[in-house]
Amino acid sequence: MLLRMMILASVFVGTAAWAGSEHGGTPGPASGAEREVRIDPKADEALHRMSDYLARLETFRVDTTSVDEKITTEGQKIQEIRESKIAVKRPGDLRIDRVGPNGHAVFCYDGRGFSFYNFEKNVYAVAPAPATLDAAIDEARDRLHIDAPGGDLLVSNTYDALIDGVTVGRYIGLEPLGSVKAHHLAMTKENVDYQIWIQDGPEAVPLRYVITSKDMPGHPQFTIDLRNWQPSAPVSDDTFAFTAPAGATRVDLTVPAAKR
Repeated sequence: MLLRMMILASVFVGTAAWAGSEHGGTPGPASGAEREVRIDPKADEALHRMSDYLARLETFRVDTTSVDEKITTEGQKIQEIRESKIAVKRPGDLRIDRVGPNGHAVFCYDGRGFSFYNFEKNVYAVAPAPATLDAAIDEARDRLHIDAPGGDLLVSNTYDALIDGVTVGRYIGLEPLGSVKAHHLAMTKENVDYQIWIQDGPEAVPLRYVITSKDMPGHPQFTIDLRNWQPSAPVSDDTFAFTAPAGATRVDLTVPAAKR
């Protein structure tokens, strides 16, 4: 179960995806007549600008802090915080170093396979993977049953991923976020709402992404803050290579969690 929890931290990954969260899942088809789609042109333009900018980046690094809300049986919200360092090299390389409640873990994808390692447990797993990042994220969802909130910010066409299923899109305004200004958007889907803050100016990177799960008791939220963006940063192929440390125990991802 531990390695399965590590697989694609969202958005950026190091996110709720590492814990098998269902935040950000694709909503089911709406019943009855199709709902009218109403998207503010300014919100649509901001999403397009961000998507186009991210698609042009062959490499980048970014640090993230994610907050994943869990609901207790008493209805109390408990927040889990994770810190991650992300490196991407398109079309098929991704590395995430994450520190959170389960310790320090690393996830690597090199266009051929997934690899996972937990430092405290000294355990690792490897699995074959598709050749592109887009397909790898889908593979993690479909074959390993792990969703990746924030994974929508990693794919080659972020606009299509974020606009899918949106019925109402609002442009809230240009707001201060840290030392910069950001375009604040709010989107409504059937089962989830999300907000995103996109940096103003030529480097249209996402700075905050908040997902609210409306179909879960208590409507828990998942939040990613993205900072220290390094667009077009030098990233070597060695960054994504994985060699199991001496003495590490390999875990078979196909073994049922109850037997691990």
